[in-house]
Amino acid sequence: MPDRPTMLLPPLRTMALLVSAACATNTHPDEGSDPVHTTMACETPASDTFVRPFEVDAKQYPFTSCAMQTEHGVMHYIDEGPRDAEHTVLMVHGNPTWSFLYRNIARELIADGHRVIVPDHLGMGMSDIPTTADFDYRPRTHSDHLEELVVALDLDGITVVGQDWGGPIGLGMATRQPDRIRSLLFMNTWAWSIDPSDPGTDHQVVDWYHQAKQTEVALPGWFCQFALPGQSDIMAREADPTEGAVYEAVLEAYLAPHIDPATGAYVTDEPCAPMQIFAESILDDDAYQGEVEQGLSELVGKPYALLTGQSDILFGALRCDLDAPSPCPGEATCQCVAEVLPSRTEADCGTASEDFHVCVEPDGSLIEPNADRFVELLGTDGLVLRESIPASDHMVQEDAPDDVIAALRALLAAD
Repeated sequence: MPDRPTMLLPPLRTMALLVSAACATNTHPDEGSDPVHTTMACETPASDTFVRPFEVDAKQYPFTSCAMQTEHGVMHYIDEGPRDAEHTVLMVHGNPTWSFLYRNIARELIADGHRVIVPDHLGMGMSDIPTTADFDYRPRTHSDHLEELVVALDLDGITVVGQDWGGPIGLGMATRQPDRIRSLLFMNTWAWSIDPSDPGTDHQVVDWYHQAKQTEVALPGWFCQFALPGQSDIMAREADPTEGAVYEAVLEAYLAPHIDPATGAYVTDEPCAPMQIFAESILDDDAYQGEVEQGLSELVGKPYALLTGQSDILFGALRCDLDAPSPCPGEATCQCVAEVLPSRTEADCGTASEDFHVCVEPDGSLIEPNADRFVELLGTDGLVLRESIPASDHMVQEDAPDDVIAALRALLAAD
C-alpha cells in the first residue's frame, strides 16, 4: 500500500474533517469468519454480476456485496439481516467515506435481528466512479439514487441514520418518502439553507467551503493528496490507537476506493473529484438543502435521536467566531475546554489552536447549534434521545461506535 500519509497541518487538516446471493463473482468472507454475519439473497439484478473493485479485510467488513444499476452507474450496498425484520436501518455516509464507516454498528444491529442496509454513493466506496462529464456528483442526485434503492427494495418502517452529507442526502429521500420512514438518527450533520453573508453559527462550515474552493485552485487534486489521506489516518487511529494491524487494515480500506493499495496510483483520471464536489456543494447546492429544510415538516412527530461529537469543529460544540464583533452569542464566552479537544491535536489548552476554542454558557454548558436547530425544526414530541460525546470528533461512527449503537437501540425500542 502507499506510504503512510503525513498528518495534515491547519488549515488543510481542519478542512479534512468535513470533509445478493453470494455468487462466484462476489467477494465475501469465509463462512464462520464472523458469528453475527447473516448472508441474505440480494434483491437487485446487478448483484449477480457485481465484482468488488478492491479487496477489504473480511474481519473488518464481513458483509456480502449487493449492487443496483442506476442511470449513472452501479451503486454498491450491503443488505444484511432478515427481510421480514420489524426494523430496517438505513445508514447513509458522508464525505470522504463509504459504507465501511458503519461496519461496527452494522454488526451489532444485525446480531440484534434487524435488517441493515448501507449504500455507497456513486464515486465512493465500491460503487462505480463515472466521469464528471457523465455524472454531477451533487447531493440532490445522490439523494435521488438513494430513493431509487429504497423504492427498488420496497423498504418500509425505515430508521434513517445520517452523518455529514448523509444527513441532507438521507433526509432528502425521507422527506419525499415519509410514509416509509419510522425514525431518524442524526450525527454531526445539517439539513437547512446557509446564508454565507450572515452565517451565524454556521461560520465554520462557510469557512470550510471557501478554503476548499481556494485550495483546489491553488493545488488541483489536493483532496486526494492531503484531505483523504489525512482523514483516513485520523479514522484509522481512532479504530486502532496502537497503529497496529487494525490501523493498517482500516487505513487501506478508506484509501482503496481512490488510491490503489499496491501501487499508490490514483484509480481514476479525476482523483477524488466526487469528494471535492461534495465540499463545493455546501453553498453551490444550497437550494437543495433549503428544499430539505422545507420538507422536514413531513417528518415532524416521528421518533428521532441526536448524537453530537463535540470535538467536531464543523458540527460539534460551537466554535468561537473570532472574526465577528462578538465571538460568541449572548452571554457565552470563548474558552478552551480540554474535554472537547480531539486527541489527534496532540495539544492541551496551553498549546491548542484557536480553532478549537468553544462558546461556553454562564452555566458551563456548551452550545450545540446543529442539534438545537434539529429540535427547532422537528419539535420535541418525537425526541427520544439527545446525547453529547465530548471527546468524539466528526466521524462519530469510528471513535464512538458504542454510543451510536446504544442510541439506535433506544430509538428502535421507542413506540
